Amino acid sequence: MKKHLLYLFFFALALNACKKDDSDPIIGDVDERLTGTLADYQAQLVGAEFGWKAYLLTNNKTPATFLFNFTNKNRVTMEANYEPGANESSYRLKALQKPALLFDSYSTLHLLADPNPNVYGGATAAGYSSDFEFAFLSSSADTIKLEGTFNKSKLLLIRSKSKEESEAVFTSVEDVSDVVSKVKTYFKRTIIGGIECELNLNGNAQTLSLSYLDGGTLKTVKSSYYVDQTTIQLYEPLVIGKTSISKLERLSFDSATGILNTKAGGEIIQIKEAIKPMQYDITAAKKWFNNPPNGYYWFTDGFTVDGIDDAYGVKTIPGYNYLIFYSAYRPQYSRLGFIVNGGYAAYGPAPIAIFPDDGTIKFNNAGFFGTAPAEIRPIVTNTQNNLFLTAGFYAIQTDVKGGAFDLVSVSDARTWISFRR
Repeated sequence: MKKHLLYLFFFALALNACKKDDSDPIIGDVDERLTGTLADYQAQLVGAEFGWKAYLLTNNKTPATFLFNFTNKNRVTMEANYEPGANESSYRLKALQKPALLFDSYSTLHLLADPNPNVYGGATAAGYSSDFEFAFLSSSADTIKLEGTFNKSKLLLIRSKSKEESEAVFTSVEDVSDVVSKVKTYFKRTIIGGIECELNLNGNAQTLSLSYLDGGTLKTVKSSYYVDQTTIQLYEPLVIGKTSISKLERLSFDSATGILNTKAGGEIIQIKEAIKPMQYDITAAKKWFNNPPNGYYWFTDGFTVDGIDDAYGVKTIPGYNYLIFYSAYRPQYSRLGFIVNGGYAAYGPAPIAIFPDDGTIKFNNAGFFGTAPAEIRPIVTNTQNNLFLTAGFYAIQTDVKGGAFDLVSVSDARTWISFRR
């Protein structure tokens, strides 16, 4: 009996030894497929005759626009809206957890991720929370979607179809903003899916928000966007009632009616002027005045008038750094301070804030810190005169954390000034 069992044991061993091990070929097949995938991506990147329009949204919602031209020698030439001129660096494709595009030498793209704020601003040790290594998420013939491997930045590549299209990539945001700004009031109204909405398009931050009343409560949905040719493309769809908005296209302004027409959510909508907010937070003005983000002052770049940014040319003052509103600069008054060549300029007003019961804010003038030089006096005079508009301002909080506010003229909503951290 033992002898038979022994024979069976050796027979089982021999049979097992004859079995084919499929694990090595399967692994080999995976490696081959991955190598093929990387080669396909490389061919796609290199094959764009006019390059790739690239739209980046960092983790802290900083938008950037690029034009990439890839070669088959692992070199890439890139231009950016924030860094004029073409610069060349290297790239490579590599299999990480997913196939990935790595910009592996310091480039224009790296500026947004640089942890040293002295290099290109941003936060210490974080920069603008951007990436320079991106995993492929999906691709079609003309579009590639990627995601940063560290900060989860969004990067979208769209194949450019012509030299003219490539040249227009850095002017598209401004061109669209110019069209929208023809609706001259800060407050803009439209109807989407039968629901009245207040629309706010911020061309600097590249954000679009829609606010509407739901049972008496004001609700706001907001998304960052990029502009591809003449279309505002949202990174995240905005849902109003049963209507989903992923883009605004075919923007056109009718000068005869003062109405902006566009297509959104499958329907043509009209955007019109409004002179007051849909619903107003009467606590916002004191919140703005009493809680500057650093405990002292807010930054601004002057007034927007009739849709024209920096309407009086504050940023053209020689040596200009920025304009600040210093709440309670002294117990009796504040200061609208022109910071020039790193210090206070010897001019500008000393406003006194007044808070009416309706929640707006007005300013009286306690005097001046000096007289501006003749060559810039119109800039300073126009700026300070607007601060003392008789009807005062609505204070509109534009950042959920209280890091940004706009003061909008009560009289006609055609003059406003934006404050930020």
